[in-house]
Parts: sequence; C-alpha cells; structure tokens
Amino acid sequence: MQKYILYAAAFLVLVLLQIFLLDNISLGLYFHPLIYTAFIIMLPLDLEHVWVMLLSTLMGLMIDLLTGMGGLNVVASTAIGFMRPMLLNTAVGHNTATDDTMPALHRLQAKNLVWYIILMVLAHSVIYFLLETMSLSNIHHTLLRLVVSDVVSVVMIWYLVKLFTEKIFIK
Repeated sequence: MQKYILYAAAFLVLVLLQIFLLDNISLGLYFHPLIYTAFIIMLPLDLEHVWVMLLSTLMGLMIDLLTGMGGLNVVASTAIGFMRPMLLNTAVGHNTATDDTMPALHRLQAKNLVWYIILMVLAHSVIYFLLETMSLSNIHHTLLRLVVSDVVSVVMIWYLVKLFTEKIFIK
C-alpha cells in the first residue's frame, strides 16, 4: 500500500512541478522542459502494459486539463507509454530481469538508465513538438526547440529519478 501512495505522491509532485514551475518559467521560445515524463520512466519494470498505458494517459490528461492544452500531452504521453517496452529494451537490452523494481541507479547501470531517459524524453518531445507546430515549414526552429528542451529535460529527469528512486522509494 505504501508503494502506491509513493507513486501517487510522485504523480502529484511532477504534475505540480510541471504546471506551476516549469510552465511559468519564461526563458525564451526554445526552453520548454517536459519533466512529467519522469513518472512514466519511474514506473515498475514489471507493471502490465495496460497499466502503463492507462497511467501514461492519465498523466497526459492531467497536464492537458490543468494547462488548457488540446490533447498534445495525452497523445505524447500515451505514445511513450506504448513505446516504453521497446525503448527500455533498446536502452537496456535483453539481460534485464523484470522484478518489481524501478529503473533505478542501483538496479540498472548508469549508462543504461541515461539511455533509457534520453530515448523516452526524445520520443515524447518529437511527438509533442511536431504536433504542436503541425508544420514542417519551420523545422529548424522546431529542431532547435527540441534539442534545447530535451537537454534540460534529460538533466532534470535524471536528478528526479535519482531522488525518487534512491532517496524516497527505497527507504
């Protein structure tokens, strides 16, 4: 039961960080980190795919409802929830046993965890930013926004995953 409360708290903290902090920071057009994907990244490795999809959709829906977006976050979050097993397999390989653990530093090698975070953030951002622009006419601006936002997002998510998995969930 305590594990579910911790996941609910992580869900709430990430939604509040995204909505009230990161969405209100105005550092230019190209800076738009999307850190709520950390919740999908931190889900247990053995969680059934249906639950991953439902929780991913719920996360995107919450962000969309609270920001007034037209479904961009739902589509991008649901897509990475769907692609999660493939991206995890690509980043980590076949040698990872799936027990009831999160992809934490003590469980995965650091380089595998970094690749997993990068792949998840990149997949989410590509879908999000391409749907947001709905055009390839200014693709250079979209790519620059994608690169800047992804670098910041990966760094922030790395520290969030490290904090949640090593300091909060393990204790």
